Amino acid sequence: MFEIIVPGGEVKPTDTVRVTVEAVSLEELFVRWLEELLYIWESRRMLLSRFSISTVSPEGLEAEVAGETYDATRHELHTEIKAATYHGLQVEQKGDVWEAQVIFDV
Repeated sequence: MFEIIVPGGEVKPTDTVRVTVEAVSLEELFVRWLEELLYIWESRRMLLSRFSISTVSPEGLEAEVAGETYDATRHELHTEIKAATYHGLQVEQKGDVWEAQVIFDV
């Protein structure tokens, strides 16, 4: 998602934020996770580049994310994302790997 906002931009993981998200399904959890990351970007102007999820279940997740404050001299904004949508949303496990697909409102 942040690669869409700042493609090819080097984002240093210098600052961290704890994230907790609750939901009633994996699909809702995925969208709420992305919305929380967008909120961090919009409210703090913090670009994220490292994501460490410590706990995940269909009802919620806890994570630590890291990144740095947007710097116009180093980061070229490409596309502003308004929201993650439920349209075309897919979250599924294939063997030991989880795959997800989401459409962003830009």
